Amino acid sequence: MCSGEGTEQECSTTLAAPGAGGDGGGAGDEPAFDPVALADEARDALRLPAPGLASSPGAGSPVLVQVPVWLWVEEDTWAPESAEAEVPGGSVRVTATPTAASWSMGDGEVVTCEGPGRPYRPGRDDPAGASPECGHTYTRPSAGEPGGRFAVGVEVTWEVVWEASDGTGGALEPLETTETAEFDVVESQALVESRR
Repeated sequence: MCSGEGTEQECSTTLAAPGAGGDGGGAGDEPAFDPVALADEARDALRLPAPGLASSPGAGSPVLVQVPVWLWVEEDTWAPESAEAEVPGGSVRVTATPTAASWSMGDGEVVTCEGPGRPYRPGRDDPAGASPECGHTYTRPSAGEPGGRFAVGVEVTWEVVWEASDGTGGALEPLETTETAEFDVVESQALVESRR
């Protein structure tokens, strides 16, 4: 059972000792602490936040063809999360750390960023410049797509490790979290005036 969220999660579980069942055999004297099994349970109990998908221009604003889009994951959703589980014989702490973000841009391109990306800051960054860490430039409008928009998604990969009170530890299968948005990508229309 787990209570709390994020880094404040506390999990507890009880594992039966091998052979325990009241038969009086010596097998019932074996320790109940199985750190690997406990680590798996703590991993399954982790509640990871959905990625805070962010961009400039934002998903609610038109995006121009050939103008760089900055991509990043909000800082408060890009931080290690941990949970602890314990039984009478010991305890295990499992920690998940975000390591990479894979962006599906809706136009057939996938952008993989080793980190959350850098937020765009007006006055600091050139609005016509590309992100130094994570970004994409569309080469065609989204008018032909369903709903007239590109379906954009970000998948964050979390590396998971565990450490037990008996000094053992290791890595577990990674976890993934996702978030989606829609981008309206348009072409800039030039106005041509004729002079007589």
